[in-house]
Amino acid sequence: MGKKKAISRNGIEGLIIPNKWDENGNIIGIAIHTDKEEVYVVAHNRMEVELLNQLHIKVRIKGKIMQRLDGNKLIHVKNFQRILDKTDESN
Repeated sequence: MGKKKAISRNGIEGLIIPNKWDENGNIIGIAIHTDKEEVYVVAHNRMEVELLNQLHIKVRIKGKIMQRLDGNKLIHVKNFQRILDKTDESN
């Protein structure tokens, strides 16, 4: 992994998707895909475990965004909020 530099403390919105699997096919890492086709890898911390239970859900995330030397973006999640769409409201 390369060194990281902070690029933002803002939030992002996007869909939570699996990003890394172990040799048995279990999900061990997640990322956020935004509507702008950006991908933010979620840093390993307590919030990552909570987000694992929200796979394929659109969320608004607040946290510290870093960019690794390899160009990938990493977000250290401080908190998140589920974004409801019209289909969620009708249920």
